[in-house]
Amino acid sequence: MTDLLKEIQEGFANLDESGRMLPIKAMPAACPAWVFREGDRFGVAVECSEPLEISEGFAGASLRTVERVVGGQHRRFLRLESSIEWLRNEFGLICEHMISVGSGTAVRQALLADPLVWWQRWRHLLGNALIDRHGYDVLAELLALETLVIKGAAFEWSGPFGGVVDIKTPATDYEVKSTISRYGAMVNISGQFQLAASSGKPLQLLHLRFEPVDDGLSIDLVCDRLIALGVDAAMLEGALQRLGMEAGCSVRKEAYNLLEARSYTVDDSFPRITPASFMGGVLPAGVVQFEYRIDLSGLKSQQL
Repeated sequence: MTDLLKEIQEGFANLDESGRMLPIKAMPAACPAWVFREGDRFGVAVECSEPLEISEGFAGASLRTVERVVGGQHRRFLRLESSIEWLRNEFGLICEHMISVGSGTAVRQALLADPLVWWQRWRHLLGNALIDRHGYDVLAELLALETLVIKGAAFEWSGPFGGVVDIKTPATDYEVKSTISRYGAMVNISGQFQLAASSGKPLQLLHLRFEPVDDGLSIDLVCDRLIALGVDAAMLEGALQRLGMEAGCSVRKEAYNLLEARSYTVDDSFPRITPASFMGGVLPAGVVQFEYRIDLSGLKSQQL
C-alpha cells in the first residue's frame, strides 16, 4: 500500500462528519490535495479554477465542483466523493488515482483541463453494463413547456416528480415522447394509466425527433430561454435535480437539432391500453405492471 493510499483511507476512517478537509501530506507542495468528510459523503478534493462546473454521478460515486471556505478564503474544489461506507477502502484506490501526480505535474494539469476525460475512463472501466442517460427526453419536455408558455398557458411540469403525465395545463394534459432515431415512430408506454386521460381533460401525445450535433439545442439553453420568458428558475432547477441533472452535469450540455415535432390527440380512435381495456377495469390477477409499444406511423397528427 502506498503512503498516499494509506493516508486517504485513514482520513476516511478518522474524520468526523463536520466537513473538515485535511491536507494530504503525501502530496507534493506543487500539487496539493485534501481528504474530507461532509455529512455522509467522503472523498478527496483538488483546487480548481472558478469557471469549472462539474456534476457527474455513477455507481455510488460522484465527481463535482464545490465552493468551500478554507483558511478564511472562498475556494473552488473538484471533489471525488462517495457515501458507500463499506466500500470506502476500495473507493480510496480510485481517489488515489485521481489526485496522484507520480508521473509529473502534467497529470494534474490534464485532470483540471478536462475532468470528464478522466471520469469517463473510470466509468467505462468499472461499468460493463453502463447505461448513459441522454438529455433529449428532458429536452423534449422543456421544448413542449416553451411552446405552452409562448401560447400563454399556465402549466405544471409533473414528469420529473412521477406524474402520470409529463405536463398538465388547465385545459389539456400532455405526454411527451422523444427519439434520436431518424426513421420510424415507435413509442414505449408504461402501464395502463399513462394514456388513460384520468383527469377528465383531453390528452395530447407529443413526439419529438432529434439528431445529436456539436452545437444546437440543449437543456441549459432551453432553460435559459424559459427563464427569459418568465418561468421560475428555481422550479426548473429543482425539477432537473430531481432527475439527477444538477447544474454542471454534462447531459445538460448535450446538443441536438429538432427534426420534427408532432402532436397526437389521444382519444377513442388512438391505439392504447387503459383500465377500460380489462374486464371490470382491473388488471388480470397476478399482473402487476406491463409496458407496450405504439407505432405512430399513419396516425392523424399535427405539427407542434
